[in-house]
Amino acid sequence: MAAELVTTLADERPVSALTTMNDELYVAWTASHDIDVFDAESLSLRRRLAITGVRHTLLSFGRASCFTDMTSCRRHHCLYVADGCGGVVRRLDRRNGKQVAQWSVEGSSPAGLSVASTFNVLVSCSDSLLLRMYTPLGCPVCEISVQPRPGMVGLVHSVQLDYTSFVVIGVTESGDRLACVYRNSTDLLDLIDSSGCPTYLASVGGPDSSYVWVAERGASAGVRMIQVPASQCSAKLPAVELEDPEKMCWNENAQRLYTVDHGRVKIFRVHMKCYTC
Repeated sequence: MAAELVTTLADERPVSALTTMNDELYVAWTASHDIDVFDAESLSLRRRLAITGVRHTLLSFGRASCFTDMTSCRRHHCLYVADGCGGVVRRLDRRNGKQVAQWSVEGSSPAGLSVASTFNVLVSCSDSLLLRMYTPLGCPVCEISVQPRPGMVGLVHSVQLDYTSFVVIGVTESGDRLACVYRNSTDLLDLIDSSGCPTYLASVGGPDSSYVWVAERGASAGVRMIQVPASQCSAKLPAVELEDPEKMCWNENAQRLYTVDHGRVKIFRVHMKCYTC
């Protein structure tokens, strides 16, 4: 694997969330109600979505933001945004930003969003160990009680591996973060080895893929790909060096990794290859 930095988005306003779908990149700015839509290849601005009724919340790294996270669904052609201060998740029309649905997260603060293999929405909350799944219109599907590692008090992000397994990032009382694998057939989370502080996850491949991008801060700052469960090939899997990665999204078709590093959007072209032992 080789990762080539293609460009850095010229706009220097700090970014709070981003996602990609088809040939478009969606960027939410810190201290703004707007979502800007860029051409994913040229990064030219296509349109601006003005989102109303969103309150500001304080992110863990000290900046005020309307949105704590954002993801997209290719089946329903929509965006999902997490309003951490309002305690709600909003489904938006990706073309004009019009709100299609909104639902509360039962007294918790949504911190991370992802779309499951069934095209339902996974919601992680930093003040809860419940991994919540909703339909695209916000109807509850299930709640998964994640058995914590010692000191873990909440979840900041999660992605689905298969119908019974998830990779989650938990936060402890002291603010440390742990990346773990949850399987409903086991009582304890399997800890993913890391010398840094995991911040975000992105699935690689289609349903039932065993590969996940993990963004990390600290001593091993960057984005690396892991295989779950770990195999003898894990040391050969790709890593992208960054200084302070916060959020990211992966465009499978374009083989591009969009990252937020020090609040700036950086785009990498990733040349993938098959990994065999």
